[in-house]
Amino acid sequence: MIYDPQVYAIEDKAEVPFISEQEIEDMLKGAQPDKSLVREIIAKSLNKKRLSMQECAVLVNATDPELVEEIKEGARRLKEQVYGKRIVLFAPLYVGNLCVNNCEYCGFRAANKAQKRTTLSHPELIREVEMLEEMGQKRLILVYGEHPKYNADFIADTVRTVYQVKKGNGEIRRVNINAAPLDIEGFKTVLDAGIGTYQVFQETYHRDAYSTYHTGGLKKDYDWRISSLDRAQEAGIDDVGIGALFGLYDWRFEVLGLIRHVNHLEAVYNVGPHTISFPRLKRASNVKYDPRWEVSDEDFTRMVAILRLAVPYTGLILTARESAEIRDEVLQFGVSQIDGGLKLR
Repeated sequence: MIYDPQVYAIEDKAEVPFISEQEIEDMLKGAQPDKSLVREIIAKSLNKKRLSMQECAVLVNATDPELVEEIKEGARRLKEQVYGKRIVLFAPLYVGNLCVNNCEYCGFRAANKAQKRTTLSHPELIREVEMLEEMGQKRLILVYGEHPKYNADFIADTVRTVYQVKKGNGEIRRVNINAAPLDIEGFKTVLDAGIGTYQVFQETYHRDAYSTYHTGGLKKDYDWRISSLDRAQEAGIDDVGIGALFGLYDWRFEVLGLIRHVNHLEAVYNVGPHTISFPRLKRASNVKYDPRWEVSDEDFTRMVAILRLAVPYTGLILTARESAEIRDEVLQFGVSQIDGGLKLR
């Protein structure tokens, strides 16, 4: 069934799903990457108009090298028009890695008893922030595992602490958080602490793949996680970030899942996500993944260009996982935010 945002808007926001695997699969099967159509879609984006899911499906199916280069060139031009040479820098700060979840691809999973567990004490958190301020950092994203200790009050307290730290002429002007989903009251608590962006990733939008990888803990509940940003919006947080972990399922499906999520937020709350992140799964010891879904450098860079064309005004965040060569390339035609600790050539 085709998703109708107006139908969703008049139903119970917490219970009606907005991701249809069948709809996305049908779009991918039916999208024909005709050269003239691909070029029309690129031209639409260069007029700074957001692309539909169907249009994005056409782009992800365009594998002809000539069209791929045209997609990247279109993204370069669009990024220059919207962002110029500006890149936003931020620093991630892990507050704690206690976790009750069992995500098969993650070294922090609860079943990994060899993992050293650390939660910054109040003095340790202050010292970490002081060192970041001495480096000149102005924006932080605080990262937390999913654990009862890291409840809304704990998160709010750490956010307030960060804002209070002043080292010399340094100060943190914006504190974003990447934390597990909360209920509405919990989101109100962290909002009152003055957070910037609340960021949470669905990891994969494909329900069966999600169930395969998330075998224990609160994160096992697909619906609780997919509805987390609805609860954040209901609590008054309209600055949110979404993302997918590319490599858990078909990257083309995940791109359309991200666009569907954007559509949903805009249709129901009249505001899309502030940022989209696209970390890529890397091989590591003692982790579970399906090699079929590994994302090549070629597909990864193409995917970034497609996302830029799809959402001209949405920030795109590149993580520190990528090599200098990949960073240099995608900074040209897509990425607008990057970890401030990286050294750019």
